[in-house]
Amino acid sequence: MSYHVIDLEQQTQPNIICPSCQHCVLDWAKTQYIQPCEHTAFIALDLGFEYVADDFEQTLAVSVDEIHHQELNVWQHIQGSSLASLTIYMMSLGVADYKRYVGFTL
Repeated sequence: MSYHVIDLEQQTQPNIICPSCQHCVLDWAKTQYIQPCEHTAFIALDLGFEYVADDFEQTLAVSVDEIHHQELNVWQHIQGSSLASLTIYMMSLGVADYKRYVGFTL
């Protein structure tokens, strides 16, 4: 997989805008703060996936259910995806070195 990581570690709860359509995918001002667009491949935490597009899940070596059930390393499986190209925003959750990852197809 070819991917580009944009590290947002220095920002506290940043809103995430899709680089293709400019839709606000992660908006902390809203109750339903996760609003994926058609370019959103996944929204995940080190603890598991919050959202995953069917097309992206098919590129993983194991299913998202299996990753959750066996408490596997989410970041490792994202990196192992066979998807051709992806932009990934990475940010801290502010707790115990956990991170959130938001991936967009190009």
